[in-house]
Amino acid sequence: MLAGVRDRLAPLQSWLFPRRVYLQLEDQALEAMVLEAERLVWHERVPLPQGVCENGAPVAVEALGDLLGDWLIERGYPGAHVKAVLPRAATAWRVIEWPDGQWPEAPELVVRQQQGELDLPWSLQDADLWLEPLLGDPPRSLLLAVQRQLLEAWIQVCSQAGIALDGLEALPICLWRAVKPQLEDGVQVVLQLDDQQSWLLALEQGQPLGEWPCPPAGERLEEPLRRWAQRYSPTAGRLIGSESTVQTWLPQLTAWLGCPVTPFEPGGGTAALWGLAAGERQP
Repeated sequence: MLAGVRDRLAPLQSWLFPRRVYLQLEDQALEAMVLEAERLVWHERVPLPQGVCENGAPVAVEALGDLLGDWLIERGYPGAHVKAVLPRAATAWRVIEWPDGQWPEAPELVVRQQQGELDLPWSLQDADLWLEPLLGDPPRSLLLAVQRQLLEAWIQVCSQAGIALDGLEALPICLWRAVKPQLEDGVQVVLQLDDQQSWLLALEQGQPLGEWPCPPAGERLEEPLRRWAQRYSPTAGRLIGSESTVQTWLPQLTAWLGCPVTPFEPGGGTAALWGLAAGERQP
């Protein structure tokens, strides 16, 4: 009898006391994670139909919102409070060194005037910007740009899903935050292996250095990684990817980068989702 009462109360409790859901948005899938303290209580990945999301942008907003809302209701998280990781293609970032070694009075205006130099994939006139100061001298900032129309489309998806969207963050920032507790001195590499394309995120003394697109996991990675390592002399690396891919290529990647490389093992869920969760624990 008591079990039946608990089952009937569970949906009501979910509505009255909505829980935090961490969500990773991708062209191919949605991936969700729920934590209790540091314990993983739910992790699931749902493939998306082809064409629903392309190049980081939701194409079928209403259908995607309905899918997301139904999924969370079925798993016991109706009306959830969500923080989400945007698809990689949705954002672009650069490290800005300020002219004359001084902080400008209007940094966003200065950035918008440097459109050509930044070599971004789209115009800054159609983007929302976020600037965060970095440690060190001369003065630098981390510039994060997100396409305004794309951002609004994801907000509409979450509204259609009936969830409370508490924030959207860039994938590289979440990866940086996930590996930060493991970082040491020197140049550190976070290499994310993917079937279509790999990405090399580099940090120096814990601060972002840059991000480079690379070939997918395979022999084609050798030349760009050796060339990059010759220029930047990394001291250690973290490897993110499927278990089979990581185990297959770990020895070669260690040789190509010329430094110790270890798998990043978040313990269920993706590195990006753990980095998203870590952001709430930072002061």
